[in-house]
Amino acid sequence: MKKYFLIVTMLISAATMVACGGNETQKQTQGKAALVNDVEVDEFKSLISEKPGIILDVRTPSEVAEGKVPGAMVINIQEQDFMDQISKLDKDKPIYVYCRAGGRSANASQKLVDLGFPQVYNMLGGMEAWNAKGYEKE
Repeated sequence: MKKYFLIVTMLISAATMVACGGNETQKQTQGKAALVNDVEVDEFKSLISEKPGIILDVRTPSEVAEGKVPGAMVINIQEQDFMDQISKLDKDKPIYVYCRAGGRSANASQKLVDLGFPQVYNMLGGMEAWNAKGYEKE
């Protein structure tokens, strides 16, 4: 009877440890996903004025030639060294990311979060939304 009780106790303990460990991993994953802040174009424009940081345009050179957000630096997400280039950015500053319509910037924003950047803002709608508002370009 003592052996049976010992085996049951060990199984319950093992199940508890597995359950607790899985829960912690889930929280970490959820925490990472929550770090990308998807913002509408009006909020994006306000944030870059109120909380200066790095404005990152991840479009191709031909797209950038049509105009970009004033003060933006360009790192083309399609370049092979994209990850190396973004890893050198200042992690102490907010990073404001955009592309043409929002897809590539969402991808780039997640890559920044994965690299440990704590303040990442993705502009929904990209330059299409910026242009629709008639905001200044350079």
